[in-house]
Amino acid sequence: MSGDAFFPLFLIVGLFSPICSIVGAVVFYVWHSERVGRANRIPVLAYILVITICGVAGGYLGLSVGIAKVCGGVNADNLCGLWGFLVTGPVAFAASVLLASGIFALAIGRTRN
Repeated sequence: MSGDAFFPLFLIVGLFSPICSIVGAVVFYVWHSERVGRANRIPVLAYILVITICGVAGGYLGLSVGIAKVCGGVNADNLCGLWGFLVTGPVAFAASVLLASGIFALAIGRTRN
């Protein structure tokens, strides 16, 4: 069984992972807001800006690595770049968004007494 047989599965994971990560980022922000209280929470616009920058950087890195890995061989076909755009880019975007939002949710702010 070749790697092409798993492409539909990886494509579905790549398409749904950004949606799941954005939902996760919202859940992390709500959890952070409830944990630290109104006075100590991160402003929404700052949170969105940081999460967006992390997501774009992670997505670009995943895109670059995915294209380099798949298109780097001698047997690369003409659609090899789709792997980076449809699988590794979105998955890396999702991972970086969840990592950044999880760090913000856990590390910033004091807990309520």
